[in-house]
Amino acid sequence: EEKRFDLGKHPLDVLRAISLACAVVASGCGHANSDAEQQPVPEVTVTKVRRGVVAENVLVSGNLVSLPNKDAKITALVPGRIDSVLVTEGDSVKQGQVLAHLDAVTLQDQARQAEAAVAQAKANVQNSKLAADREEGLLGRGISSRKEVEDAKTQLAVNQGQLQQAEAAASAARTQADRSTLRAPFAGTVVHRFLSKGEQVDGSSGQPILEIAEITELELLGTVPASRLSGIHPGTKFNFQTNAVPDTTFAARVIAVFPAVDPATDNGTIRIRISNKKHLLKLGMFLSVELPLQQASTGLVVPKQAIYPDENGEPHVYKVTGDQAEFTPVEVGVQTKDQAQLISGVSEGDT
Repeated sequence: EEKRFDLGKHPLDVLRAISLACAVVASGCGHANSDAEQQPVPEVTVTKVRRGVVAENVLVSGNLVSLPNKDAKITALVPGRIDSVLVTEGDSVKQGQVLAHLDAVTLQDQARQAEAAVAQAKANVQNSKLAADREEGLLGRGISSRKEVEDAKTQLAVNQGQLQQAEAAASAARTQADRSTLRAPFAGTVVHRFLSKGEQVDGSSGQPILEIAEITELELLGTVPASRLSGIHPGTKFNFQTNAVPDTTFAARVIAVFPAVDPATDNGTIRIRISNKKHLLKLGMFLSVELPLQQASTGLVVPKQAIYPDENGEPHVYKVTGDQAEFTPVEVGVQTKDQAQLISGVSEGDT
């Protein structure tokens, strides 16, 4: 709403922009001259005090990460040459799905050797058991001595121990051979492919072949001033938009507030879980979101730019009565980027 005020007729202490919402002075006031009718009449924009609800927000900034235990670098646990990689970036995978193969000829040969050793050890146990039984029978007939029976039993125990060792070696060999096939530890999406067919790996964690992450939900590890942490509560749900993905609203929920504050910055960290079913948000992306701290009770609301500090920094507004503009002190409650709640100093409907 636009109104015209003859500011030349008023004291100089109110010759500033007159508005409760966004007073914009269209032209400055010059020195008064003897002919008041010749003075310029500035145009200002005014608004009325209204009753409304203002939510207090805090800006949370940070990078997107995967959920705990939902991001894994897939490495070979045995050395060898990569025989095939079956997936690439962007592919969806299921839990247990085969992702890559190593050349396993040597490992399979070792497994077969171990199995043969098991078969030989079993035969030795069987023979020694028969020998021990035979010596027991001969002892009963007075043909064999007690020492020969004890020696046969000792040999049986030795062969049984060797069988257990062979079986353990065979199990280890089979495990090593199985490790030449790499599988997805959980359902997710391939986010990085580091190596390809023909490349050599040493079986250490320093040479990942792929990275798998579950990205239908992501978490924002955001920093917040320590003074605002007391107003943030796990379980708080809210929606937000970001310039990184225009015209899209995301649902989010506060998961946790970290129990420690960085003493160097006096900032704390919070975890915000974000629904990302369409995979529009990406791992590592930097986001800034407004987290609502509390919902204010219904009160008097004006645009934030209508509030002016005096020389002591105390908040004031220009309240218009007729063609008079009074610089009025007010008490400010909850503030957002655009609006402010006024607790006292004005009434609903004031201009």
